[in-house]
Amino acid sequence: MLSNYVKQREEIKNELKEMFANLVKAHEIINTAIKECNDEQFQQAKTYTTNMSTKINDIENYIIKFLALYSPEARELRRFVAYLKITGELLRINSNTKSFVTGCIQIKDTVDLELVKEYLYPLHVSMLNALTLTKDMINVDEEDELQDIFNKVIVEEHKTDDLFDIIEEKVLTLNVEYRVINKILKTFRKIEKIADRTIEIANLLLYYKIGGKLHNV
Repeated sequence: MLSNYVKQREEIKNELKEMFANLVKAHEIINTAIKECNDEQFQQAKTYTTNMSTKINDIENYIIKFLALYSPEARELRRFVAYLKITGELLRINSNTKSFVTGCIQIKDTVDLELVKEYLYPLHVSMLNALTLTKDMINVDEEDELQDIFNKVIVEEHKTDDLFDIIEEKVLTLNVEYRVINKILKTFRKIEKIADRTIEIANLLLYYKIGGKLHNV
């Protein structure tokens, strides 16, 4: 029974890692697409976001059945409660990713290239750093290393907040229709929201691996 428990637990973990890896890969491609203003790369990135809701629904059902079958205690219970919450955050990241790609394709001819180069690209770099760091936390168990990565995620997330504030200020001065300004900000804000989600996931991973209370950030 124990060997089956460990095997199925690792299968759940690997499913989460695969979904995380797909999102990181999507944003690595998006990062290049932003830098080169390349529609084909934006479309390529979307291929890594397909069927995510179906996959997450399957893994959530799998986790619930797993909990009913094995009734894990203490740290293991924290693990699977965290996993369930993480799937919801991954789904939001996936949704925001698709919306960002669609929005970028729609507004690319109306956005100043200097704004993209000086602010949107660094904004996305910081978000991608936070996303990648959070993904790496899944395989880390040593407390000091976990805390170090968590702190780095916070730093990158704070950078996205600062950069988006600058972008918002710059966009609001553009001499274009309000609907265009709204579309630009709505699209770029998706990146800030993804960074927020990385903090939530990192927080959940730290909670399950170390214990105690969820951290306020």
